[in-house]
Amino acid sequence: MYKLSLSTSGQYISAAIFDEKLVSSFIFKSDKGSTSLLLNQIEELFNKTNIKRKDLDGIYFDNGPGYYTGLRIGLSVSQGICGSLGIPIVPVNGLDALAFAAHTSHRKICSIVDIKRNEYAYCTYNPVPGGVAKETEPEVITVDNLEIKITGDSDKKLLVGNWDLLNNKKILNDSNAKLADPRFVTAENIFNVGERLFQSNNYPNFNEIQINYMREPDVTLPKENLVKMVNFYD
Repeated sequence: MYKLSLSTSGQYISAAIFDEKLVSSFIFKSDKGSTSLLLNQIEELFNKTNIKRKDLDGIYFDNGPGYYTGLRIGLSVSQGICGSLGIPIVPVNGLDALAFAAHTSHRKICSIVDIKRNEYAYCTYNPVPGGVAKETEPEVITVDNLEIKITGDSDKKLLVGNWDLLNNKKILNDSNAKLADPRFVTAENIFNVGERLFQSNNYPNFNEIQINYMREPDVTLPKENLVKMVNFYD
């Protein structure tokens, strides 16, 4: 059976199909989330791989933090497909996915995700054998305060995520901070964490899934409007 992995939390939208290993994937840049574009690309994945929706036994999706509209679209698409098939949805925190992708580092890992309004979601992790351990709780932070946290001590740090959007020379030129990939959350990052959660049965029930916005959205988009935009056909 196959897993579909989705990330729609930022400027880059991606999806991937896995059968233990990566089967096929796509990624494109989109400043505004698009349900129809995401669904069309997912359909192309199915056609390209000759895999049917009924062959899926789960979806792993990026449940934030990130851009409000993109996150809502990702959840609606996941719920639409999983609801019709009766398969589970596994929500994955994007900060965790970024950190796990860099877990082979020997430095403290600093995950950074743009959430707009010149604010960022931020969390630090320590690498441990086979993964990462969260050092701090996720927080919403401005660039000025992020500068203090990153440059305020001599700890060796690895910055992953949206550090390229910071436009702060003191952070980007700090001798103790190494700038690294991934620079944004991808469907492959989401799968690598989601698969562990799935195998350990560590995910919520279908109706209990929530998005991790970390702050109020700029504009509220009614859920019924998203549902109307999402149609699923076998």
